[in-house]
Amino acid sequence: MNFFFFLLFTSLGFAETTATDERVVGVFYMNPLLGHVHQSAVKESASLTTIQCAHPVKVIETSRVKTDLLWAYVEVADHRGFILKDYLSEKRPDCFQARYPKFYDSLNLDLAELYYWGRLYDHYVQGLTRVH
Repeated sequence: MNFFFFLLFTSLGFAETTATDERVVGVFYMNPLLGHVHQSAVKESASLTTIQCAHPVKVIETSRVKTDLLWAYVEVADHRGFILKDYLSEKRPDCFQARYPKFYDSLNLDLAELYYWGRLYDHYVQGLTRVH
């Protein structure tokens, strides 16, 4: 009789378990003023959410999601996506918002403006100039 119930539950999916190798590597902080959690590991990919400087993110490793050396797979609130590793810091950064809170608050940025400023920073090319 017990064997019958085992077969019934197994066939209905009640006894199904999946092993996962997912682990949290650590909690890191967003370093730029504004940025995005991307749907895929490409700067031009869709944005899942916008985050500000010093916002904590969980960096996750799993065999189900492959990343290259430039991107980290992260969890922010209920979103899972990708952030450039260069944008993450192990220590909470000294952010513009924290240094000048009255000025930053007076900008009165709405969600659309935060999105666009974060997107601008995502596409900003950092590096050396070719101007001599």
